[in-house]
Amino acid sequence: MTRPGARRRIDVGARYRREMPEELAGLMRALGAARDPADQGRLMDEIETIIMTDPEGSRATVLASQGDERLRLRALGEVGDPADFGLITAALGDPALRCAALEALAGQPDADGADALARSYLDDPTPDVRSRAAGLVAFHGRPNAVEALLPLTRDPVAHVRMKLAWDLGALGGPAVEAALHRLLDDPDEMVRKSAARGLTRKVRHLPHADIRAGH
Repeated sequence: MTRPGARRRIDVGARYRREMPEELAGLMRALGAARDPADQGRLMDEIETIIMTDPEGSRATVLASQGDERLRLRALGEVGDPADFGLITAALGDPALRCAALEALAGQPDADGADALARSYLDDPTPDVRSRAAGLVAFHGRPNAVEALLPLTRDPVAHVRMKLAWDLGALGGPAVEAALHRLLDDPDEMVRKSAARGLTRKVRHLPHADIRAGH
């Protein structure tokens, strides 16, 4: 995930800028047809590069794209236009789109709004949604993020606990360290390994002292 506001515009010639909408549309179609994860990653990297080059022009192309709505939401997340906040949040109402919508929210400038929505899905019945929501809460690092995330260290699904251990590592603080040390005794080997990695992860410098302290 890229921090909102961290994207930079890439300077290109006017001719290439005119050609970008067609190229982006082609890449979106190719991404929809791709089945190999390596191909999907490569195509998404190319899409992200075009969007960084011309966010405003790319937005129109993405909005007009047809096909897999999850891919369109993912691309809109890269655009990061606040005008799309309503469209993305509306997608949260569809369980099939919920993970993609949560990912897209990471690119929205309204960090408080995105964080509040993510917290409302921390107890979603679908494990992948809980995990994605937890990642977004950790990503934004708003006040009391650690307190909101700690209950998921007892999630019944090992994958959720494994991903959470890594996400918590970026927040740091006594409460996080204690939770990660407990996860070192988790019955699942992958959770234990993730907790060990989380304990060695470099803590982000967050503006909220209560997060760093784990309060």
